Amino acid sequence: MLSIFFRMAAVTGVIVALAGCATTSPIERPELRADERWNVPLTADAQAPDEQWWQAFGSEQLNQLIGQAFAGSPNLAVTAERVFQAEQQVRVSGSSLFPSLNLSGSTGERTTDDGGSENRSESTSASLNVSYELDLWGRLAASRNEEAVYRATVFEYDSARLSLASSVATTWFRLMALGEQLRVARENLAIAERTEDIVDARYRNGAASRAELLRQQTEVLNKRAGLEPITLEYRQTRSALAVLVGVSPLGFEADTGTHSLMDLTLPAVDAGIPSDLLTRRPDLAIAEAQLQAADANLAQARAAWLPSVSLGLNAGASTANLASLANPVETLGWSITLAQNLFDGGTRDAQTAISESRRRALVEDYRGAILAALQETDDALDRLQTSQRREALQRTVSERAERTLELTDLRYRAGSDELLTLLDAQRTLFQTRDQLVQLRLARLQATVDLYKAIGGGWQQKDE
Repeated sequence: MLSIFFRMAAVTGVIVALAGCATTSPIERPELRADERWNVPLTADAQAPDEQWWQAFGSEQLNQLIGQAFAGSPNLAVTAERVFQAEQQVRVSGSSLFPSLNLSGSTGERTTDDGGSENRSESTSASLNVSYELDLWGRLAASRNEEAVYRATVFEYDSARLSLASSVATTWFRLMALGEQLRVARENLAIAERTEDIVDARYRNGAASRAELLRQQTEVLNKRAGLEPITLEYRQTRSALAVLVGVSPLGFEADTGTHSLMDLTLPAVDAGIPSDLLTRRPDLAIAEAQLQAADANLAQARAAWLPSVSLGLNAGASTANLASLANPVETLGWSITLAQNLFDGGTRDAQTAISESRRRALVEDYRGAILAALQETDDALDRLQTSQRREALQRTVSERAERTLELTDLRYRAGSDELLTLLDAQRTLFQTRDQLVQLRLARLQATVDLYKAIGGGWQQKDE
């Protein structure tokens, strides 16, 4: 008995000595310098976003649409189901760290015919088996990479929510801009129709030529025709918004409320410092979680080189009775199993190399994602400040064009200016108003892009 004990102790010592071979090297994660700053300076009154960043635009309709999208978007619901599946997979993988327990029982009767002599035998048995694989070097624990996969799916859900809110906001702003363009186009059509009435009266009184009347009528027809593509794009954008919020586009109406695009609040967003992006963007958290899963896979591949050790315990009882365990014969046993794959044709070596290569590729993916995040944020800041300056200049241009049309209209009525001068002033006013709407839309979209680039108000939770 002592010899068996010493042999088992020797085996255990070898196993523990080999356990050190299964450790993995620390992962190389890219870092950002704390003194790095954006190329575009931040405004002094900028505020850090919170998780409901869209409320900063001051549109109740937008708040309702994003809430409706979170509740009804099919794509977001699919992502939520993936999170649930990953959570259940963690439970499945965790079961490998616990012993397995099996209970079995049987009872029956057997009849044999030996040369005309019939023999009948009865038996009943029950057994309990317990088995457990010792995780001496973390092979089974490393197989629980599903925990990192689960974290990645949680971050994917957060990223999907951010993308969905951003898409709803930009589509809503686009819809409002198209509504503004329709209003401007109708106002310019009304101006052209009033001018047509003036030209027609002058023509009937001999103060204008037939060519001037036809030219103005053509201008009115062109402005009416120009309403059609804007109206079409408005309807298509409205349908796209309906799909984003998870409702049928058939019969969907988007209430733009009493506020125009120009009435929306334009929040000043604090982008923080570049190093903040590592914890403020869910897509970077996804890349990091995938890297952690690759580490677990690599540890599992390396541990496959080491032997497995399993403990077993079984207990049973059997009798020669039918459906009864009275006066049973009892058995009890235990076992220690040591298994080592001595030759596999290079399979484990190739699997380890594949795991190492995948980890290196994910490190580069992570580094590339950080560089892309820096570019997106800096570009969004640049677009935002550029569009702000352009809008201020365009507002002045629009005011001057409106005043020019008023004076030109008075001079034409008095006979001091030609019709072509009046038409040119009308077209200029239409173009400046339309451009002003486009620049306000660009400014709003740049603000949304900045919110998205810095992760909204999302913050990676400490593990």
